[in-house]
Amino acid sequence: MKKFILQLLSLSLGLSASGVDFSQMRTEKDTGKREKLQDQMQLIVDKTLKAEFETFDDDPDRKTNNPVLKYYDQTLDHLLIDIPATQVNPGTVVIWYLYNMGFVIKTPTACFGVDIHHRRAVKLAPLLDFIAVTHNHNDHYDIPLLRTINADGKFVISNFFPARGYTKATSATHTLNGITIHCGEADHNPTLRNFVMPMEFVCPTGDKNFVFFTSGDIFHHDYLKKQSETIHLYAVHPRCGMKPVEAAKKLNPDLTLIVHLLEMGHEYNRWRWPFQLGREEVANFRKDNLDAYVPVWGEKLLWDGKKINVCQ
Repeated sequence: MKKFILQLLSLSLGLSASGVDFSQMRTEKDTGKREKLQDQMQLIVDKTLKAEFETFDDDPDRKTNNPVLKYYDQTLDHLLIDIPATQVNPGTVVIWYLYNMGFVIKTPTACFGVDIHHRRAVKLAPLLDFIAVTHNHNDHYDIPLLRTINADGKFVISNFFPARGYTKATSATHTLNGITIHCGEADHNPTLRNFVMPMEFVCPTGDKNFVFFTSGDIFHHDYLKKQSETIHLYAVHPRCGMKPVEAAKKLNPDLTLIVHLLEMGHEYNRWRWPFQLGREEVANFRKDNLDAYVPVWGEKLLWDGKKINVCQ
């Protein structure tokens, strides 16, 4: 019966929005048109059951008529083409946003992943020099990808892998492929203590460093500690007890990305934060003269040595 309901829902979604290409959001310059596409996507996201997403996500070969799941799947294909094709010049860095809090960052000399989750994420393994995972919740990692990276003799920065169960690891600083990674410790919530490793990535690009900071799903901005004077890009989960504006005031990044929206592994009315929440946070940032942005799956950003630019 449950399978039948899911099939009916998928069919209805396909009929109602089969002509919508959500990948247009990645290149749409007009804010109004971009937000209209986001709103169309949100309607489908809100009708997509957690069970439908998980059934699709667990089977890399499964097909779907759901345009949101198609967009999710095609985002990985987009990165697989664009990452190797992108030449990163000295003094610059390119950043791709994949899904949830997952990023691929390419410098002139290295390419690495952070909190990558996707049903076919293992295909990224040949492109990555190492991978980092903030914590042991599966919307932040992909076991086949971690195992492949590990089997290839490349480093997995994690406080739990290869064991599925949580094992505490002390914070540390690593240097891999010229990238310095400062790992901290923080609570996810009052129950999951020292569960998350916020990370600061210091990336040489030539005559200056680019610094990316992700706080993962940490509970409060008081846990944030930066090692670098300047943070160029910061990725924040806007809930989980976190107050994004206060976090940004503490780190003082050039740009904050409001991510962990539309996490399909949660039900639509429980922890699946909508685009509208992200826009509200951006408005809160502007009140304090801070810069924030809501990226969409597959979006590409360029640090040109001075500022972060959205690639249109």
